[in-house]
Amino acid sequence: MSSELLTCCFCCDLSACAGVCCVYGDSGAPLEKNEEKVLQLELPQLYSYLTPKGQKAIDRQGVAVYDSDDDLVTPLVADGEECAYSYFSENGTCLCAIEKAFLEHKTTYRKPISCHLYPIRVRRLGSNFALNYDRQGMCRCARSLGKKDNIPVFRFLKEPIIRKFGEIFYEQLEAAYKLL
Repeated sequence: MSSELLTCCFCCDLSACAGVCCVYGDSGAPLEKNEEKVLQLELPQLYSYLTPKGQKAIDRQGVAVYDSDDDLVTPLVADGEECAYSYFSENGTCLCAIEKAFLEHKTTYRKPISCHLYPIRVRRLGSNFALNYDRQGMCRCARSLGKKDNIPVFRFLKEPIIRKFGEIFYEQLEAAYKLL
């Protein structure tokens, strides 16, 4: 685990970045194998939340695709464009249609865990995991807000950390933070 999860500050500032993380990148969001099955099962509940471009992309490509690195990811509406599961709010902010359906109690699936954990990137190393802080320029405003409000990365991401790794792991992060 990168010590930056404890020492760096972070707090998403959607009003400043407009959700560019759902648009930025060469491929979609990384998916775990089981998430492809979940997306397939939940697609009927999610479909009405998708934009027409997102629906078309999923109809054409499927709920998940393999990118150029052979990683399973969410499809994009087109090369270099937004995730097929995203939509734009009235003010132009890119948001997650899956999460909108979840918040409206239409699905029990929150969103891909890689999205929920961002800016933490998880890499499997045998039976273990490496957690790294992905420091992107697009998140400069999140680092500024996190520093202003003194919110370490791991605390900002408490809910997804517990979702992925459990309460005990999160408590261990808190204990390690107190020792700094």
